[in-house]
Amino acid sequence: MKKSRLKRLLILPAILIGVVILVLLVKNSTQPVRMAESERTTAVRIINVPEMTVAPQLMTTGNVQPSRVWSGIAQVSGKVTELHPRLKRGALIRQGEILLQIDPRDYELAITQAETGLEAIRVQLAQIDVQESNAKALLEIEQQALKVAESEFQRKQKMFQRKTISQSELGKEQRSLLTQQRSVQTLINSIRLYPVDRRRLTAELERAQAQLADARLNLERTTIRMPFNGRIAEVKVELQQFVGLGSLMVVADGTEKAEIAVQIPMERLGNLIHSELEIDPTEPGTASIGKLLGLSARVQLQQNQYLIEWDAQVTRLSDALDPRTRTVGVIVEVERPYARVQPGRRPPLVKGLFVDVLLQGQPRERQIVIPLSALRDQQLYVVNQAQRLEQRPVSISSRGSDYAIIDSGLQAGEQVVISDLTPAVEGMLLKPVADAAAQQQLLNSIRGS
Repeated sequence: MKKSRLKRLLILPAILIGVVILVLLVKNSTQPVRMAESERTTAVRIINVPEMTVAPQLMTTGNVQPSRVWSGIAQVSGKVTELHPRLKRGALIRQGEILLQIDPRDYELAITQAETGLEAIRVQLAQIDVQESNAKALLEIEQQALKVAESEFQRKQKMFQRKTISQSELGKEQRSLLTQQRSVQTLINSIRLYPVDRRRLTAELERAQAQLADARLNLERTTIRMPFNGRIAEVKVELQQFVGLGSLMVVADGTEKAEIAVQIPMERLGNLIHSELEIDPTEPGTASIGKLLGLSARVQLQQNQYLIEWDAQVTRLSDALDPRTRTVGVIVEVERPYARVQPGRRPPLVKGLFVDVLLQGQPRERQIVIPLSALRDQQLYVVNQAQRLEQRPVSISSRGSDYAIIDSGLQAGEQVVISDLTPAVEGMLLKPVADAAAQQQLLNSIRGS
């Protein structure tokens, strides 16, 4: 009992000492300082919106095809007696060179027969001329004899009236007069038939001449020549092979021009064209549709580290919209696709080559442009004068490959946020940092460099 009382007495001083220390600490402590709450600032990358002249562009792709394709169809039949030594697929052959020869002997014989028939008709025409001339000369003689006979008949009539001759002698003289009249009329009738015979022979002459022309044309058709500078695409004939009328023998592609057909949505094509044009199909102009619409084109091919380009022009549009994709076909044409070829660095524009086509519209002045990546559901994040975020709806006039032209809602010189901003709270405080590289990239894209 004494031991527990002694323990309580020993603990009491320790508690009193702790209370004294706590009182001293509270008394000597300082009051806490209330700190003012600060707003968080978010750093963002921005560009200053430029106002400049813009030539709207559109990049698309397509396959190269020759502008001219020729199919050599046999217009006569016969055996192939000669072939061009380089008449193989892929060979380049100049205009006018003989590709193949069909046996011409049957057609040479037809020409000889036609010429012989023609000469026979000419002889008949000459004979008619001689006969007509002779008949006219004989008619003059017979007409003079008729006059003599008429005079003699009149004399006999007077004698009969004076009863110096008998009735039988007068009748005999009358019969002689009628015979002479009949001879004259027969010659007149004969002469009237000569023009009819001449017209008949002239018609036969024209028919014979047409047969001769047809025979000569068939002879020409036995020689098949290259119609233009081109490249052989198909060969479907062999030496000594018989080809029938209408048989396909050779297919060749022209090398003077190549064309690329690309499919473009109507709204994207409309972004390139801002001019109104009335096209009268009854009065086709000499200018291409590209010049009328203010469209220019370039064909590009990226091969290894080389970017190869060809000048092109928009020549025509397709006749109808594609019913599946609702796109319109635009055909661009490249002249001399085989020019300036460098093996390994610059290939020719051969059929089937997959290339890029850059279409460009007419330049438009004082356009407000932004990077396409800055658009967020038809809105832009703009840094206002108080350095705060403003979510601003804009109207887009047209789009390029990586930029957009703003029609309304934005002014030149304003600051547009191009960095990702999550979360984006209207009115939040921003610290704009100009992105010179993005600004220059936008300008280069607009200028096409």
